[in-house]
Amino acid sequence: MLKSASTAALVTALAALSACNPDPSATAPVAAAAQHPDFSGLWFPAGRLQDPQRAEYTPAAAAALAEYEKAFALDDDPGRYCQWPGMPRAIWGAPFAVEIQQRPQDLTIYWEGYGMYRKIYMADMNPPEPILPSAMGHSVARWEGDTLVVETTSLKPYPYMTRLATSSGAHVVERMRLEERDVDGQTTKHIVNEVVLTDPKVYTTPIKITGTLRHRSDLQLLEYTCTDALWDEYLSERGLALPDMDALPDP
Repeated sequence: MLKSASTAALVTALAALSACNPDPSATAPVAAAAQHPDFSGLWFPAGRLQDPQRAEYTPAAAAALAEYEKAFALDDDPGRYCQWPGMPRAIWGAPFAVEIQQRPQDLTIYWEGYGMYRKIYMADMNPPEPILPSAMGHSVARWEGDTLVVETTSLKPYPYMTRLATSSGAHVVERMRLEERDVDGQTTKHIVNEVVLTDPKVYTTPIKITGTLRHRSDLQLLEYTCTDALWDEYLSERGLALPDMDALPDP
């Protein structure tokens, strides 16, 4: 009986010690996540600035732009046919709602406009390797204080020259942060996203863009759908051929 009492006392003591000193691995992600801003919620575009306002093209890209402007009219806008603007154009987006879901391992972003979807992986959470180039590319992020720094590569070419064209060599760096601003006498959260686009095949200098989203809990995402085939058929009917961005010479 004495042995049983001693064993019971030991178990009680160990349980108390465990309660006072929980497993750090079980609480560390939660504690770490609590230290950073949460971008989750519904948002709406609230402004865009670009520097330089007029992109500075390489000679080959400038020639492609001149040919593009000869053949394509304003009505030849790919957005009318649900061609994803992709990165970095999606940052400010069309005037449609945006929903963000944030977890310790990633951020998932949904755009009402064009039905776009994007995944941003956290660098310290074993992100997957890119598989294929895509409109949104492969995005990996890290925290620098309260700023989320995102690097995006593996982008497929975007050959619409008057819509901030990019080649597959484009590289995008974003710095996202939360700000509180006064809107109509109310304090409202904003996401400020400072973007730097580098694409030596197309632009002679980096393009800096600041996109802002305003928190709008009163909105919801609606359905926005169409098919890529409409755009392909339209180009074929018009006899239009898009420039091959990756065929531009290296600088």
